[in-house]
Amino acid sequence: MIGNRRQPQKKTLVTATTAPISTARRAAAPRHGPSSPDQLVAALNDGIQSGRYVPGQRLIEADLTAEYGVSRGTVREALKRLAAEGLIDLVAHRGAYVRSLSRSDMHDILAVFERLATLGAGLAAERIGEADHRARFEAALERVLQFRTHPEGMALMQARTEFYDTLVQIGGNLELSHSTPLLQMHLMRMQFRQMTLVASSRHFFEEYEAIAASVLASDARGAERAMRRHLRRTRARLDRLPDSLFAAGG
Repeated sequence: MIGNRRQPQKKTLVTATTAPISTARRAAAPRHGPSSPDQLVAALNDGIQSGRYVPGQRLIEADLTAEYGVSRGTVREALKRLAAEGLIDLVAHRGAYVRSLSRSDMHDILAVFERLATLGAGLAAERIGEADHRARFEAALERVLQFRTHPEGMALMQARTEFYDTLVQIGGNLELSHSTPLLQMHLMRMQFRQMTLVASSRHFFEEYEAIAASVLASDARGAERAMRRHLRRTRARLDRLPDSLFAAGG
């Protein structure tokens, strides 16, 4: 049993440039490892969303087996699943890396996200009056807007992910919830987290307010227009970023 196993000493995960992860991130690692590929996938997903694992960082099998107390087979299966979800790159003879997006990757993800998030906004507007949807959505919006005067990279990124997640959940379409690339969007935000252009823009928060106003007014078409406008402006902002922030290949 994993819970009774003497925990091995944790090794330092390294990035693609071999820089060690911070002491704080090592300290945040779970003490009891998952017992199946499903649980390890969830743990690594959480690590990516929390910023513990960052784009371009190498994930070493031996370190993951020691850190989570699982077999190499479990690690390999989990990495294959994350690669299928577009969160991990498996490079022949080099290993696994948290995906780092090229400019082409960014365009592809945003093209898909724009269409699905636009649909999600319209569906949420149609169902905003049901159950506790209005209160949940207003709370998700407030979590984003609280950073208007003091943007904080990781916390703001998580609030934005929660905003979209809440929007999709309220819409009630299970297929949409399975198809919307929220994790890839979060990965993209993490890759460009050092850029304050998007997060500190007054217009950025106004765009979120415009989406929310239409959703809360049950204006499905208005919500769709506001979402489409926001995501196209986001793409334009990201297009202005230098090539050095993107992975090679697009």
